[in-house]
Amino acid sequence: MLALDVHPATTAPIRAVLIGHSLQGRPLRLVRIGRSSATRRVLVVGCIHGTERAGLAVTRALRRTVPPAGTQLLVLDEVNPDGCAHRTRGNAHGVDLNRNFPWGWRRAAGVYASGSGPASEPETRAAMRLIARERPAVTIWFHQHMDLIDDTRGSDPAVIRRYARTAHMRVQRLPLLHGTATRWSNHGFPGTTSFVVELPAGALGAQAVRRHVAAIRAIAGA
Repeated sequence: MLALDVHPATTAPIRAVLIGHSLQGRPLRLVRIGRSSATRRVLVVGCIHGTERAGLAVTRALRRTVPPAGTQLLVLDEVNPDGCAHRTRGNAHGVDLNRNFPWGWRRAAGVYASGSGPASEPETRAAMRLIARERPAVTIWFHQHMDLIDDTRGSDPAVIRRYARTAHMRVQRLPLLHGTATRWSNHGFPGTTSFVVELPAGALGAQAVRRHVAAIRAIAGA
């Protein structure tokens, strides 16, 4: 665990916590923004596929914000740091981590390889431990390149609509996929909301980053 620090641009305490390691030994670091006494937590994951990195601009911008009163932001830039380093969708085993979560897991190969079994990958297990421990009220997973918000089954539609309005995005219900993080989270922790924000292709501009930060703050303070 790193020492408590205060970002010079805010009054919000920021603390980095090691929550695990990737297959190749890269650290998985969670950044806590806000007071530890906060009763509401919102988790934001910037990158689960190494070929879909636009969300990192949003998670990095969150460090310069002050969370709404009573809320702590939990920011995980990369749950797949090996894939991000090598610009591959999967981790160092070639596993698509968003097919590796236990709920609805099904064996698959190729670009959507689901692993040797449910939660076979250390990155998946680290994310599961984090969510089980923190029980975030809302979890946002950034993906690309569909430019929409998935109306994930099991999520609170009002939360998704509020995010969409603030971020100027459309909402669409995508087909159910096997072994995804959102399905596992929504099934295992009723009363919480986990959903996917599919960013457009390419890098996000500064204005788009600001909209997504505003959207996160809007639902964090709900």
